[in-house]
Amino acid sequence: MPIYEEGYHTWHGQLESKPRTWWVITKTGIKLLWKKGMIILLLLASIPFFVRAVQIYLVTRFGEGGEIARALRDFRINPEFFNSFLQGQTFFLVLVLILSGASLIANDRKYKALPIYFSKPVSFWDYVGGKFLIIGFYGCLVTLVPSLLLFLVRVALARDATFLKEYFWIPFSLMGYVVIVLIVLGGLILCLSSAARGTRSAAILFFALLTFPELFRQILSRIPEIGLVSMSADLRQVGSLFFGLDRPYHFSVWLAWIALVGVV
Repeated sequence: MPIYEEGYHTWHGQLESKPRTWWVITKTGIKLLWKKGMIILLLLASIPFFVRAVQIYLVTRFGEGGEIARALRDFRINPEFFNSFLQGQTFFLVLVLILSGASLIANDRKYKALPIYFSKPVSFWDYVGGKFLIIGFYGCLVTLVPSLLLFLVRVALARDATFLKEYFWIPFSLMGYVVIVLIVLGGLILCLSSAARGTRSAAILFFALLTFPELFRQILSRIPEIGLVSMSADLRQVGSLFFGLDRPYHFSVWLAWIALVGVV
C-alpha cells in the first residue's frame, strides 16, 4: 500500500492571506523616517503656518478700525488666502517627498528585499499602497494639516458664523487639491525610486523634472500652451478650479487635467 495512504492526508483548507499587510509597511516606514532630519524639515515647514495664523488673528481682532486695520486693508481671508498658502508650501512638500520617497523602493532593490516582501502574503497593491501612504502621511503634515488648522483658527476667532456659512466648502477643496498633488508628485517619486539606480539619482531626477520644465515655461511664457509641460503650472491651474479662482495661466484647465493624468 502506498505510504501516503497510511500516514499522510491531503489538506482541504483554504489559504487566507494576512489582512492589512499594507498597514504594517506604512507604520514601519513612518517610524523609520521619523529622524532628526525629517523633524527639522517639518519644523521649518511649520513657520509659514504660524505667520498666517498671526495674520488671521490680526485681521479678525483689529480689522475694523485703527492703524492695524489700515495696514491690513488689502489683506483678505478668502479662498485665495488658502490657495496661496498651499502654493507656498510646495517647496517644503518637494523636500519632504524627496526625503521620504526617494529611498522607499530604491533601497529595497539595493538590498534585494523585494523577494522577502513577496515571499510573504504581500500583494503588489499592498506593497505600493503601503509605500504611498508613507509619503502621503508626511506630505499631509506640510500641506493638508496646517491648512485645515488655519481654517479652524479663522472659524474659532470669528465673531459670528458669517465666514463659516460663506466658505464652508474650503476644507473639501483643500482635501481634494492635496490628494491630487500627492497622487501626481507622490506617484512620480515612487516611480523614480523604483526605476533609478539609487536614492540620490531618484532625488536628482525628481527635482529636475519639476524645475527644468518650469524654467522652460517661464522662458517661453509668450506661448501659453508651453505651460502644459510644467507639472507645477498644471497643478496651480487645477488648484484655481478647486478654489473657484481665476486661472493663473492662459491654457485650458482641462488640458492641465489631461497632462496630470498622463503623468500618473
